[in-house]
Amino acid sequence: MKAHCKEKHRHRAVDETRDRRLSPPQGLIIEPPPKEDGPERLYRVVYVIDVSAMNPQQAAEHAYEIMRDAESMRPVLDVLDSAGQPTRVDLSEE
Repeated sequence: MKAHCKEKHRHRAVDETRDRRLSPPQGLIIEPPPKEDGPERLYRVVYVIDVSAMNPQQAAEHAYEIMRDAESMRPVLDVLDSAGQPTRVDLSEE
């Protein structure tokens, strides 16, 4: 059984958080979701988090633990619609 991290998790929003626009880092390309026919539009939501770990597997596990922790701060998310229109949503402001 894995030990649960007991410290509260915090994130630091990037400087352009209030801009609400996605500016991907150089070299990172995130494709928009496919267009869907239906009552609701399809969105691609991007969650970015920096974690310290010994390897990529541990980094992924730690990030997932933080995502599931009810005590963590609400994140800043980047959302793309099927046309590729980006929107930054800061859930910690709600």
